[in-house]
Amino acid sequence: MSQAEILNLLLDSYERSGHCLPGKKSTRRIALSFTKGDYPPYRENDPCTENINCSVQSLADKGLVLFSWRKGYENWLLDKVYLNLDLLLKAYAEIGRIPLSELSASLYETLKETTKYITTQWKLDFLEDEMSSLQKKLRPSRLLSGDETQIRSLLKVLQYTERGPELMRVISANCFHNSKFLEQNLIPQLISIAKNYEPELLAYNAVGEELLTQSVVLEQLGILTHTEIFEFSGDVSINFSEESYATKAFQCGFCLQSENLDYIKNIDLSRIRTILFIENRTNYRSVIHQSFPRDKLIVYHGGFYSPAKRKLFRALKKGVQNSTKVLFWGDIDLGGFLMFTRLKKDVFPNLIPLKMSLDDYNIYKDRGVPHSSSYLTSLKQRMEDKQFDDVFFATAQSIITNGVTVEQEIML
Repeated sequence: MSQAEILNLLLDSYERSGHCLPGKKSTRRIALSFTKGDYPPYRENDPCTENINCSVQSLADKGLVLFSWRKGYENWLLDKVYLNLDLLLKAYAEIGRIPLSELSASLYETLKETTKYITTQWKLDFLEDEMSSLQKKLRPSRLLSGDETQIRSLLKVLQYTERGPELMRVISANCFHNSKFLEQNLIPQLISIAKNYEPELLAYNAVGEELLTQSVVLEQLGILTHTEIFEFSGDVSINFSEESYATKAFQCGFCLQSENLDYIKNIDLSRIRTILFIENRTNYRSVIHQSFPRDKLIVYHGGFYSPAKRKLFRALKKGVQNSTKVLFWGDIDLGGFLMFTRLKKDVFPNLIPLKMSLDDYNIYKDRGVPHSSSYLTSLKQRMEDKQFDDVFFATAQSIITNGVTVEQEIML
């Protein structure tokens, strides 16, 4: 064991101790033990023993450490080696190690500078919490763990995504001149940060047995794994600056790429009297292949919608007539209740559920999906906390009683 290895172990111990924390005092000595069993290679007649003794003696000669011999083995086997806190900075300099306090101060300034370029509140909350952790503990939380390069890379992505949704590899190429760097090095941490701070992810988080996919979580960050495709069917006109397109010609449904949202001037829904949002694609496809009134717009809602899809929904909201009825049809389960509530809160305050009542549940519950007690407990807790619209409370109570939910596909 070299002098550098010994000092690094002692400084590691120091940085984990109360000595290192702002406003804290500690009387505990920072020591490295060489007693039997604490460091197996260090034993009688082992070649490394003399080498370690020499390293310790050299450090002691420099005043960086103090040491004691094992009782009965004086001048032969060490007992403990103590860090000399009076020459702490000299110990750091001896091995070219930057003190934790300096690393913390540098990272704090980096985080503070990053806040100047971010307006998203949950990201600011995250950065504020990390700066608070640095002030109290001289360390960021586990969410911002890693070396300086890793941390700066994470911050660069959080800052870049303030521009709006973008494909993952485009972000990576622009930030790191490597289209795969983000995917290969940062995704798990970015997902953890989003799950712990993004408010809509927190609200939806782990709906019983339903877990959001990686791509859905990343979409909330504005990181797209692929271009989003929005699907709807009905007699509307999409107006761009120079052209207008009527979607009624697309008899089997119209698809719109998410990138086109930025170029849409408005969506004309003057001929629409009913809008129906459908959660599952199977039901959406089934409905649009049936004959439905020309004044009805059918929209594929999907699951936990992205910020880009919210933008589309709000564009539809601007074109809605006062007399237009807006409906949502989803699974009769916690996920469906939460999706309805989110869409009602975010976009359509007069949203009405379709085929999700207690009567509908009772018709199909014998063909329902059984759920675990943990799911039912979560449903009950969320109902008590009023996390979903009270229009579903009676149905939710029946789900808790019967232990099954109803998927909308069985209604076809």
